[in-house]
Amino acid sequence: MIDKIKLAIAVAILFGGGYAYYQLPELVGQDVSVLIRFAVLALAVVVAVAIAATSAQGASFIEFSKGSRTELRKMVWPSGAETRQTTLVVLVAVVIVALFLWLIDSIVFEIIYDWLLGVDD
Repeated sequence: MIDKIKLAIAVAILFGGGYAYYQLPELVGQDVSVLIRFAVLALAVVVAVAIAATSAQGASFIEFSKGSRTELRKMVWPSGAETRQTTLVVLVAVVIVALFLWLIDSIVFEIIYDWLLGVDD
């Protein structure tokens, strides 16, 4: 139950930070710097994340993040040459499919307009 309360407080702080960002000029005066408004919003986000991290769901998310980072370190990333080659293959395939679809569209257009409807270009 306490975890739900913590999460509700964190969400309320987030909404409060967003509200303060937009309403600070109205509450304090029109000459409030955007930097100050952003600092208030960033502080609200940091406090909300800190509160949410103390809940069971927050601790579970932190453990999941650590595990994900470990798995990312184990992953074998492609080299620059492999990345460029794969990108080129994808681009060529996209062009071929686009040309094929254009050809099919042109044929269907001719069939419908010229043969069935008798409309001349």
